[in-house]
Amino acid sequence: MSITLLRRLGAFTLLFAVATAIGYAAIGRHAVRWSAPLQAMIPDPVSVFHRPLLRVLVVGLDYDYDRLDQETSAHSRSDIIMAVGLDLVNHRVNELSVPRDMVATMPDGRRAKINAAQSDGGIVESQSVVANWLGIPSFDRYVVLRIDTTKDLIDALGGVDLDVENSLALRHAGHNGPIDYDDSWGHLHVHLKPGVQHLTGAQAVGYARFRHDWCSDPCRIMRQQQVIRAILGKLRDQRLATLTHAAALVAVMHKDVDTNLSLGEELSLVNAFRGLDPKHFVSAQVPYVGAVDLPGEGDSILPDQTAKARLVRTMLSIDPTPTSASMPAVKT
Repeated sequence: MSITLLRRLGAFTLLFAVATAIGYAAIGRHAVRWSAPLQAMIPDPVSVFHRPLLRVLVVGLDYDYDRLDQETSAHSRSDIIMAVGLDLVNHRVNELSVPRDMVATMPDGRRAKINAAQSDGGIVESQSVVANWLGIPSFDRYVVLRIDTTKDLIDALGGVDLDVENSLALRHAGHNGPIDYDDSWGHLHVHLKPGVQHLTGAQAVGYARFRHDWCSDPCRIMRQQQVIRAILGKLRDQRLATLTHAAALVAVMHKDVDTNLSLGEELSLVNAFRGLDPKHFVSAQVPYVGAVDLPGEGDSILPDQTAKARLVRTMLSIDPTPTSASMPAVKT
């Protein structure tokens, strides 16, 4: 296998290790046979990054439509914001989602939704604004998911099985029911029955994007996490261990993903996290306590500062030390 293909496979596997924290490295585990000599040649990530904890910002780009009715992400806001802490010592991953409508302070001093940082100054400003908002020094690396990453990936996998839930079911507050929503301007059409079913890439993305009910963005994040877990479940399926699937997945990564991780860094992380136990994955989202109407922004939400500080301290700030004990679960 060429080093270019290995690099792309490694970056692709890392993407979902970082973005979802299960990081099972199914491509490396099944499609690429990691021999003992190859593993011995790849350095441990602690020696590569010279730190025990790596903070990675994962951003999924929103999109609009140009005058030709084509999708574009030029000057787009971030639709998904995930702060990921990679424990390089114990090989654990924490993923903290930040609702895109959270109020944050931009570099020019104005208050805006936190996802405006991406449209204002790209990934550089996103890293700065999100880090300041969380109260951490900085992010070490970033991963940017372009417009069709999730859709293309799911289609390459042949679709995924999902338990479709409305907000009542997600919040355990009532009965499940269908999701029906049409937004012709935004090209979003979601018509799904409740319960477990097989979804195409477009259907799964529609489900993950839906937030037009009482629960709004917090439940949308829960749906995103459902979709990502379903993707990883499919990746772990031994039946996908073929060169055809590997080639399709590499094509998705090459087209839809941007990162500042180097080849050596990618390989080191993939090698370290490729056998990650799902119980060593913790995901959570920053809760909110109220809403405010910002000029030019509309309805925006205010974070629970106490909960945010606790989550950051637990998931992104504590330098890990070698231990055999499992990390305490963090409620989402």
